Amino acid sequence: MRQLLVALSLSVVAIVGSAPEVTAQSTPPTGSMQEKPADAMAAAMEAYRGQRYDEARRLALPLAESGEIAAQLMLGSIYNNGEGVTPDRNEAARWFGMAAEQGDASAQYALGLLMEYGDVAGATPAAARRLFQQAADQGHAAAQTELGMMYTTGHGGPRDIDTAAALFERAAKTGHADAQYYLGTLFATGRGRPQDLGEAAAYFRLAADQGQPEASYQLGLMLQDGVGTTKNAIEAARRFSGAAESGLPEAQTALAFAYLAGDGVERNATLAAKWFTEAAMRGEPLAQARLARLYFLGQGVARDVAAALLWLTLAEKGGYEDEALRSALEPEITPEIRASVDRQIARWDQGATGATSGD
Repeated sequence: MRQLLVALSLSVVAIVGSAPEVTAQSTPPTGSMQEKPADAMAAAMEAYRGQRYDEARRLALPLAESGEIAAQLMLGSIYNNGEGVTPDRNEAARWFGMAAEQGDASAQYALGLLMEYGDVAGATPAAARRLFQQAADQGHAAAQTELGMMYTTGHGGPRDIDTAAALFERAAKTGHADAQYYLGTLFATGRGRPQDLGEAAAYFRLAADQGQPEASYQLGLMLQDGVGTTKNAIEAARRFSGAAESGLPEAQTALAFAYLAGDGVERNATLAAKWFTEAAMRGEPLAQARLARLYFLGQGVARDVAAALLWLTLAEKGGYEDEALRSALEPEITPEIRASVDRQIARWDQGATGATSGD
């Protein structure tokens, strides 16, 4: 749910950040000491930005009840993210729903995310699609992108790649990185748009320059092979590095191979082992198999037969086989090593962290 939490928080900050210009949708409570809605909303936003969530909620509540969209968005975010309260996505959906009913595109998008990912009462993919459509029709780029993905997969309604491509294009023109990435994939595969590897690389570059990890990885592959763009091993490694730092296991594996071969970077077996380990811990079978080889050879790491067996076994469980390494390992596997590795595999299967060569 991390993506959802970030998206909702950013949505609130973007809308409520201009609170002084926002007015209540209905008449606020009267009284000689009553703050004006804009002033109260500004005070609520100041408290929210200062992480004084109880104060922000207290200030925003009467405004939200009177119809102030910015306050409703703030309360939706507070309850969704558990900011000073116990997380309650149904309560978040209630506040986002109030703002969405008033036609606010950010609220429609936020509620759509909850309907698609948030496990709230009445949530269905079809409801999420309707909300994304309402927001997309108002030019909300993130909603256009989510709706495009639903059209791509057929989730919550019909599958229509041409419509998805059109939605991605609309969002990509605003600079939305995910839309640029998805549009690039359509050009790369010739789905929804004629295949054009040059266009694919161009869109991947736009998204990668904004830090979109999958786009950085795909651009790195194209740069590495000179597909759709000029071959450039140094830039390819740099793109892999950016995506690897963000935690993308495929990019971590690609960067490890670059260090192992000295492709675009100075050859460094220790760094290769580091990045294979990062990807292996995230369950990447190819990285697990290659890390097993490094442990068997003592390349970039201290030689460790037990660690080699552990990572090779995990790679095999993930569908990647290395018969040559398995044959080379077998003569060195003692009953003690096998028992130790079996225990570690059992912990791994139970979701335990920190699988290492020792018990």
